[in-house]
Amino acid sequence: MKKLIHYALNQPLFIVLGTLLFVMSGVIAFKNLSVEAFPDVTDTQVTVIALYPGRAAEEVEKQVTLPIEVALAGLPNSIRVFSHTQFGLSFTVVTYNDNADVNIVRQQVNERLRGVDLPPGVEANIAPNATPVGEVMRYRLRGDGQTTTELRTLQDWVVERGLRQVPGVADVVAMGGFIKQYEVQPDLEKLRAHKLTFQNLLDALGRGNANAGGSYVAQGLQQFAIRGIGLLRSPEEIGQVVVATRNATPILVRDVAQVKIGAVPRLGTVGQDNDNDVVTGIVVMRKGENPSVVLKGVKEKISELNSRGLPQGVQIVPFYDRAWLMDKTLTTVFKNLVEGALLVSLVLYIFLSNLRASLAVVAVIPLALLATFMGLKIMGVPANLLSLGAMDFGIIVDGAVIVIENIMHRLAERGEGMNEKERKTLITEAANEVGRPTLFSMLIIIAAHIPIFALQRHEGRIFQPMALSVTAALIGALIFSLTLVPLLAYWMLRKGLPHHDNRVVAKSKQLYTPALNWALGHRRQVVGIAIACFAMAMVAASRLGSEFLPELNEGTIWVNVRLPASVANDEATRILSDIRRTLRSVPEVRTTVSKAGQPEDGTDPKTISMAEVFVDLKPPEQWRKGLTREKLIEEMDQAVSALPGMEPTFSQPIRDNVLESISQIDGQIVIKIAGDDLTVLKQTAEAIEREIKQVKGVSRAEIDRQGELPQLLINIQREQAARYGLNVGDVQDVIEAALAGKGATTLWDGERRFDVAVRLPQDRRNISELAAIPISTPDGGYVSLGTVSKIEQTSGAMNIARESGRRTVAIGIFIKGRDMGSVVGDMKQRVQKNVKIPANYVVNWSGEFENQERAMQRLSVVVPISLLLIFVLLFDAFSSFKSAALILINVPLALIGGFVALWIFNIPLSVSAAIGFIALSGQAVLNGVVMLSVFQQLRNAGHTVLEAVKEGALQRLRTVLMTAMLAALGLLPMAMSHDIGSETQRPLAIVVIGGLFTATLLTLLVLPVLYVSWFKDRTHHHTPNAH
Repeated sequence: MKKLIHYALNQPLFIVLGTLLFVMSGVIAFKNLSVEAFPDVTDTQVTVIALYPGRAAEEVEKQVTLPIEVALAGLPNSIRVFSHTQFGLSFTVVTYNDNADVNIVRQQVNERLRGVDLPPGVEANIAPNATPVGEVMRYRLRGDGQTTTELRTLQDWVVERGLRQVPGVADVVAMGGFIKQYEVQPDLEKLRAHKLTFQNLLDALGRGNANAGGSYVAQGLQQFAIRGIGLLRSPEEIGQVVVATRNATPILVRDVAQVKIGAVPRLGTVGQDNDNDVVTGIVVMRKGENPSVVLKGVKEKISELNSRGLPQGVQIVPFYDRAWLMDKTLTTVFKNLVEGALLVSLVLYIFLSNLRASLAVVAVIPLALLATFMGLKIMGVPANLLSLGAMDFGIIVDGAVIVIENIMHRLAERGEGMNEKERKTLITEAANEVGRPTLFSMLIIIAAHIPIFALQRHEGRIFQPMALSVTAALIGALIFSLTLVPLLAYWMLRKGLPHHDNRVVAKSKQLYTPALNWALGHRRQVVGIAIACFAMAMVAASRLGSEFLPELNEGTIWVNVRLPASVANDEATRILSDIRRTLRSVPEVRTTVSKAGQPEDGTDPKTISMAEVFVDLKPPEQWRKGLTREKLIEEMDQAVSALPGMEPTFSQPIRDNVLESISQIDGQIVIKIAGDDLTVLKQTAEAIEREIKQVKGVSRAEIDRQGELPQLLINIQREQAARYGLNVGDVQDVIEAALAGKGATTLWDGERRFDVAVRLPQDRRNISELAAIPISTPDGGYVSLGTVSKIEQTSGAMNIARESGRRTVAIGIFIKGRDMGSVVGDMKQRVQKNVKIPANYVVNWSGEFENQERAMQRLSVVVPISLLLIFVLLFDAFSSFKSAALILINVPLALIGGFVALWIFNIPLSVSAAIGFIALSGQAVLNGVVMLSVFQQLRNAGHTVLEAVKEGALQRLRTVLMTAMLAALGLLPMAMSHDIGSETQRPLAIVVIGGLFTATLLTLLVLPVLYVSWFKDRTHHHTPNAH
């Protein structure tokens, strides 16, 4: 230690160059650091999507979901396999723990899927490697005079291809508009007249569309490649395909059918403001990319496409862009950091009353910040609200303050007439005196952050970056306080040092001396009061609620609405246009975009009854006077609720996605009931839902994706069919082709490719006409569908969810105005008392609640361990068991203020607050170390215990007050701010400020009292190594 300080003072050039080098590398690290608004907290997940168009959920479950589920069971590191099965879609999500590496995991899933036996034409594909929070931009394709079909074609073939080339884009999800397909609409009477069947038509189309390669043929010195060209090039050519010949006349497709341009049946609808059908796209970023870089690339690509990739008049217009949020949160963070730094400098000046000395300390702040950037860059952690937001410059400059304070104290004692050599020795000695306490105090604060590193999964990903940045900053600050600060002191503190305490310090000492004397006289009372305070704080703590994380305000709003389960696409469009109109009556709304159902690629397994409206607000400066976000939401709520049957709920895009990724169900708390029979599951879920809705604080509880879809069952009667020589398959082909449109072949248009399907004309596709559809029999006769089958109407499941091999029904619950812990307690109690769960059916509680329990459980194990570690460090510093124990007593005393502060501001105990307590305990221990080390030094110099305590406490009063005030004021801007992004930082800041208030009072009074009572004067001084 002494050598290091000596070296710093004697080799100034080396230190200065080292610092410069450090600054440069820090700046470079900052330039390359990836920046995002919120950390990506979602678990590693692999999504498997299989499309089985036109099949009901029950069919898809049996034939697709089950085989996939069996194949994916028991993957290494997987926590759960969850699936949604809907009309035509099987959507499976495998969630992993922290040991899984995304790319390896995807590889394993792929290998397993290869062996899965699926129905013909169904492929199970892995969704692109994106995260649920990866939606960085949503845009709309606008085109004057273009139909939505044409726009959708441009979107799929031009825009999507362009954007997918941007590095870091995982996927572009298109929705809205119609996907073009060519439809061959057979005329049943003509088919019958020519004795043709659907199957003949399908085969003919398939065979009438191919290119052949005939190798090559040599001709003299050249060789020609041979291509037989027979591909369809236009709708006219489809009509010219020969179906059969009768009496030497060919029968063409156009003789028995019409060729029309139709559209693929769609499962969702998107509208914006006054337009009911718009084409939109969502750009999704790959996991682990740097959002700022990806967004920049996307924007460049969009402006390039707008200027020359798209036809005249067609434009890509973004309506949601994550960059705004990122800028906003970073401004919040940096504003708080700068304000904190300014307050810290002010306090330093007030206490040291010497500008140069304060500057020497302030110099450490930017250096520590650069150390943070380097630490984050090396560990590959992005800078975000939380990783930078928790920086408290007050705690960081503590080391430097202690060093400078002691150097000033010693220089002032000696006076000014010293030669250079004496000054050097004096400064070295002064710095060395406190070098050890400084080193240990820093180590202790770092040790206090260890529990954060032990958090797992979501909580871990949110808070580890924070612990990392604080640790990096502390290590940087520690090195500079022992090298650069003494050097600066040596250069700058030459003349005009204040010899007496300045007014502030003198006044404090004046107040403090009698208080200390009284305390030392009435030891029992002082200890009694301290214990009473602690007991009161514990009572306050038990009254606090608990939650997982405070909600972040993202500046945009999702309005979720449930439509009736059996709603048709057009009806959904109409209802949504009403909702959009109503929302736009609120003047603060800039634009609204509604969507219901799912995109054609199946990446979002929402049913048509789950409608969401994205509401983009004007910036708060343009709002009406006195309007808060809460009032605004209330106003929207009333407006939408006025529509018949609408019960809107409000959330935010990123938060929604994060909640869904935790348990695949939208809700802060999710109750899952697992069993086998869908009806029993439904009854149980409804019973639980009834109970839960009566609990105070539940703002919404609903069964996820609940509802029945009306179904027409065509039961084929085997005996009847056999009589006509028909097989079940022959009948099924007709049903499929007639109604859904069976893909016969494809048609290329340049590089774009479209399906050609055989499908009955619109007017023939209705319920009353079904029975009359003709089916040709092998002997050339005909029989109508009605004679070989029974047609009846029933209803079937809209969505079947499965988790770990069993059918599951889930209830998603949102909470308002009450904390999570107590709500869950109430709910569990009610359900246990009033709901009878059938045998073999299991109820699970998950969602954020599960995470919170896991985090708190983890902390309850790790915090004691880290306290033990702090104790070991203290024991090493003072090599006395008593001293170490004495300092640790500071920790519970500091907790008092933290709990009281939370209680006063009515903030529930969240993981943020818990981390505030961790930072606080480090700071409290630091105060104790500063006090005790001076007591020990004075006793070694031969003072009695009482003298040592009185003298030492006054000598270190300035340091203790300063370090505490610095730490508190450094966080003050955070505690006060209400900007976007401040929600997670406030609990942390409030805990630290409240805690330091009590900790300082108690360090100054209770610690001396206990010291005097424990260390009685002994005739032989035992000398702990304080030097």
